[in-house]
Amino acid sequence: MKDLILSKRMEAVASLVPEHLKTVADIGCDHAYVSIKLKQDEKADRIIAMDLRKGPLEIARQNVIKYEMSDHIELRLSDGMDKLSPKEADAIVIAGMGGLLMIDILIRGSNILQCDKPPALILQPQSDIREVRSFLYDNSYHISKEKMIYEDGKYYTAILATPGTDKPYDMEEDWIYGKYNIDTQDDILIKYLTKERSNLEEILNSLKGNASDKASKRSEEIELLLKNNKAAMERCRL
Repeated sequence: MKDLILSKRMEAVASLVPEHLKTVADIGCDHAYVSIKLKQDEKADRIIAMDLRKGPLEIARQNVIKYEMSDHIELRLSDGMDKLSPKEADAIVIAGMGGLLMIDILIRGSNILQCDKPPALILQPQSDIREVRSFLYDNSYHISKEKMIYEDGKYYTAILATPGTDKPYDMEEDWIYGKYNIDTQDDILIKYLTKERSNLEEILNSLKGNASDKASKRSEEIELLLKNNKAAMERCRL
């Protein structure tokens, strides 16, 4: 069977899954493309593909059959990690949703994260990434790697978090943009920072001359964002 080709966004997620695992759970698997790719790449012996909706799960079932993965990928109808047991998965993949929803799923699955053998987490939040990073550190997870990509006019960040306490970030820009991305002087991050700075400066210029309290407050917010943007960019260029 021909290898499945993922989008750049989903390939970034799959690439962060550690090698040679026994079981990976793909939460919100949609059509199970990541699950299939993980097995094709021999990242794990077994995949549990889970989704809340019956429609996508049925399409996932058809794809699993098409790619001859029925013996390796188990499909489960599940709201988040509800149908997953503690220590059942060595790693959990959650992608393609907002960061706050992702945090909610992780909170509701706290029994999975707090067992004596917590799984690695591979996350790709579509929003509220700062909040996701903060949640991970607050719940004894260390962000060991991140990967940024640009696809179809949008920037995406995938995160690999592994169990273990670590010192929280000292700098605000690390929470916003990712300390790993800054420390490795990621090319995609630099492009993102450049575009963001231009957008923020344009907004700030549009607020000049507006003396209303709302405009003044917004200007202060933009100036703070620019400060963090500048700090990250300076570190990327060291």
